[in-house]
Amino acid sequence: MTPTFPDLPTEPPTFEIVGAETRDGVLIRDIRLVPPPGGDAAGPIEAYLVEPEILDARTSRPGLLFAHWFDTDASNGNRTEYLDEATDWARRHRAAAVLPQLTFPWAGDPTGSAADAERIVAEVTRIRRCLDLVLARPAVESSRLGVVGHDFGGMHAALLATVDRRPAAYVLVAAVPRWGDWFLPFWPIEEDRIDYLRTMRPLDPIEHVRAAASVRDDSGVIKPAAAREREDLARILFQFGRHDFYIAPMTGREFAGAAGDVAELKAYDAEHEMALPEIVVDRTIFLERELSLN
Repeated sequence: MTPTFPDLPTEPPTFEIVGAETRDGVLIRDIRLVPPPGGDAAGPIEAYLVEPEILDARTSRPGLLFAHWFDTDASNGNRTEYLDEATDWARRHRAAAVLPQLTFPWAGDPTGSAADAERIVAEVTRIRRCLDLVLARPAVESSRLGVVGHDFGGMHAALLATVDRRPAAYVLVAAVPRWGDWFLPFWPIEEDRIDYLRTMRPLDPIEHVRAAASVRDDSGVIKPAAAREREDLARILFQFGRHDFYIAPMTGREFAGAAGDVAELKAYDAEHEMALPEIVVDRTIFLERELSLN
């Protein structure tokens, strides 16, 4: 069954500021996105909003969303993971960046395909609402929107290629093609394995990155892009670690291969945390190129 994603409110989200700090001219705000009157399908969202202290609204700038990894034992297995990186983007490119706290499976374990599908739809809706926020910031140009996601953050972000299609560039870091690749080995799900995989397939990230190499026709149907249309397609950088205990080397090839010629694949002498400096350098170069910042 094809999943149904809720329509988002047309007005940009408002937010309350819980705390703030400055770092060398960059303002980091701890915020809560407030649901608009009538409710919000995304619900309240905890996030960091990072941008320069002083803005010139006359000059366009990029927007970024960073989706963190899952590691309950790591100090950065939460929205703090990309805080330094977002700060650097704000300092060097005047970028606006939003770093949401993700909730599934952080705040609740996978239990079965029906509940897990609902949670994934809700999480992607939360991420989309954060895109609304960053695009509403002064002078952020809609054609210069990038998304970085690590591990489960990357898997949720991959669904934007079909569900949202606003980002121009994605960096998917140590993510796997299917939810069952993680959930079935590491959580006690009693559902039959084949039934689980079959039910979850419409939400599997590998099914959605294919859309990055596609366009919608006038009736809304996604189809392969013609050569003349490829200049306007989103680009994807896949980053994987050669020493990742959890992800086999062929996984990256399968995932990137599904996205076709809009994808790049890079492997590093890294483990699952993907913390090497050259990984950051490569995705920075990629995003600067795809968001026309060179």
